[in-house]
Amino acid sequence: MSTSEATAPLLDRAIMRVSRTNPWISAASLAVLVGLCWVIVYASGGTYTATPHVFYLPVILATVPFGLRGALVTAVVSAVAVGPFMPVDVAAGVEQQPISWVIRGLAFLLIGAVASLSLAVRERFLDQQLSIELRAAMRRSAATGPGVDLGLLPAIPDVLAGRRFHSVYQPIFSLNDGRLISVEALTRFDTEPARTPDLWFAAAAEVGLGVDLELAAIEAALEGAEALGPTISLSVNASPATIADPRLLEIVRGTARRITVEVTEHDVIEDYHLLEQHCGALRAEGVRIAVDDAGAGVASLQHIVQLTPEVIKLDMSLTQQVGESPLRRALAGALIEFAQASGALLVVEGIEDEDDLDVWTSLGAHAAQGYLVGRPGPLPTLLSSPLIAQTRTR
Repeated sequence: MSTSEATAPLLDRAIMRVSRTNPWISAASLAVLVGLCWVIVYASGGTYTATPHVFYLPVILATVPFGLRGALVTAVVSAVAVGPFMPVDVAAGVEQQPISWVIRGLAFLLIGAVASLSLAVRERFLDQQLSIELRAAMRRSAATGPGVDLGLLPAIPDVLAGRRFHSVYQPIFSLNDGRLISVEALTRFDTEPARTPDLWFAAAAEVGLGVDLELAAIEAALEGAEALGPTISLSVNASPATIADPRLLEIVRGTARRITVEVTEHDVIEDYHLLEQHCGALRAEGVRIAVDDAGAGVASLQHIVQLTPEVIKLDMSLTQQVGESPLRRALAGALIEFAQASGALLVVEGIEDEDDLDVWTSLGAHAAQGYLVGRPGPLPTLLSSPLIAQTRTR
């Protein structure tokens, strides 16, 4: 990555933070900065030196919270401060000619206008880039589900009957203090041909055994989670069809384990009202509902609006390199605000880089999951993340 590419995300975050600052605080900060510039010029001996150029700093910074109007006002104030109220030579007491500070004031006004225009052009460019990325994401969302591997179809009954799979558990840590708050149960298949779990589940659904395989995987996850502390939640994956199956409710009622059910559907659900009823029955038993892969497509965002989940899990396509993409930043900010307003727990998935961990911690996400903080594996797992604890102290 070039220096300019690395600097751009830092600049964007700085601009975003300044623009969100209380206007009165911004105005007071600019006034203090103008006063400090006046002191610097006066202490350096007057305007015969090059120090009046320091006034360009508050003029340029004023464009971030106040735009062109703020830049022009700051330019005028700066021109007066370093004009009639500043000698050419402090020691000799030589005053400036009016033409000198008028010309300097015009330069301040020109710099303010150029800075404001540059910021507006940059924002327009970012808006266009956001539009391009959003259209690309919308196109990708039409084909997010896995295809069906026809070679797996004959093996599904044997895999299900022989329970030729096992569970591994990936930790989810709080970004507030690094403690373990949950683990997600993931299924690994112990048979040939070697295929990813999503292809096995897709094949099972193709032969009408998708719900049976999901329920068997949930039972296996519960059996393997006996070593998990009682305060740690177990997250399991379930399609809407499995959530609607009464056998899932029986499984939930048969365990004292705290359970979170992650809705895995990537397509728009036809009957949200019916799904809400089944989710309500699970909630009555203490189950939390989570929307998985949020931000990966339009459907996941509709799930959030319709199901009002207790947990929102952001997809890795959004959580990785968040500082480099206007789309990710826009969605990140919106989803964080939604989670805070609705009281949902916001989990960022796919965290594999310390820079991403730092950014999401500073943005206000609640928890993190990913190879950087913990890989899927057997239980027990660490009860806290030293890396997150270290991040909080930086």
